[in-house]
Amino acid sequence: MAAGREVWTRKCAACHRLHGDGGTLGPDLTGAGRRDVDYLLGNIVDPSAVVTADYRLRQVLLDDGRVLAGVVVRRTPTAVTLRMPGGEVVLDAAEVEAVHDTKMSIMPEGLLDGLHDDAVRDLVAYLMAAEQPSGARADR
Repeated sequence: MAAGREVWTRKCAACHRLHGDGGTLGPDLTGAGRRDVDYLLGNIVDPSAVVTADYRLRQVLLDDGRVLAGVVVRRTPTAVTLRMPGGEVVLDAAEVEAVHDTKMSIMPEGLLDGLHDDAVRDLVAYLMAAEQPSGARADR
């Protein structure tokens, strides 16, 4: 289980939560269909095949020419809050020229590229485990 946790920490934990540990850019995997290996691998191998609106990559074009990409988590008449890998950015709505929905997942493709078969198996076993091993934390 430790080998799978190590792969999780390197490849997944910055964006996803599992058993209370990890990031918040992507969905919390604790209650997801991760016990179904086909569902799990399908989402890892082709993350953009089925993407809910909450996790679609959006490009935000600013009036100064910058383009930011992330997940729009809040939009009001005065501000747009964009969640990116480095954290959330609150943008003045007056500076936002356009927001384009890419229909793509914020999760990049190719996350398993470069991993040996054993590492992929360890990761899948860790993700599918009913509970995180006692004393294990993904952020350590």
